Amino acid sequence: MEFCRPLLRPTNIAIAMEAILLRAIKRTLLWATVALATVALSLSALITWPGPLFAFSLGSGKIIVASDRPIPPDGGERFLRDCEKLLDRSPLKAERGQYRLYVTNEDWRQRLFFISQPEGWGFAWYYGLGGHAFLSGADFETGRVVHWGYIGTPPRTLAYLCAHELTHIMAWDHIGLNGLHVPRWVWEGLPDYVGIENRETFEQLRDALGDRPDDIPMRIKYGSYPRYRLLVTYFMEKKGWSFDQLLQTRLTEDEATEIMRAEEKR
Repeated sequence: MEFCRPLLRPTNIAIAMEAILLRAIKRTLLWATVALATVALSLSALITWPGPLFAFSLGSGKIIVASDRPIPPDGGERFLRDCEKLLDRSPLKAERGQYRLYVTNEDWRQRLFFISQPEGWGFAWYYGLGGHAFLSGADFETGRVVHWGYIGTPPRTLAYLCAHELTHIMAWDHIGLNGLHVPRWVWEGLPDYVGIENRETFEQLRDALGDRPDDIPMRIKYGSYPRYRLLVTYFMEKKGWSFDQLLQTRLTEDEATEIMRAEEKR
């Protein structure tokens, strides 16, 4: 007697194929997640410990600058002096002895370290136990930032960017994870206030900015965050706020602007 294997109905075949497809998709998603997590962790580790990729360094005082290209001694020393001078006049004082700054001149290093913000000229990296800053490129002889071939112009000089990014690190050192709650106008306005060499008074900056939109020409002429700096200047000069008060405030940009405008109308 012959026994025939039961035939699968079309419906059963479809269900079986769907189950196989779902298992394949789940496995693919799992491996993709593992791969992305591995890449993210590797990149985070590289940004946290970037030293081996930067063969040249200069400085023995408050700031050590490391670069993937040789640093001209005269230009490098001048840059460090200018940056330290800006930081020395800051109301927010350093809480550790030394800070590190890494310059990514080579295109592939710029792409690697600035993968999350390719348009940025610099960024601060803080990992809880410390931190350091990165610049996208530098011409130490002229004191200019170099970003994908574009050469920055004053007031956004190399020293300005150095002081700006290191102020972020100092702020993290000062308030820790509370930095996550600081309004953006304060978080970017304070470093801008510190980094600008020829700092305007509140009235000078207010009259210069007027009611124009915050666009690229304005940033080229007055710094990266001129309207944030205007608010910071107002609260420090007119309201007598300290750096700590600014870092502790939870006023939104609109609320801070409304207070400034209301005071001006009196």
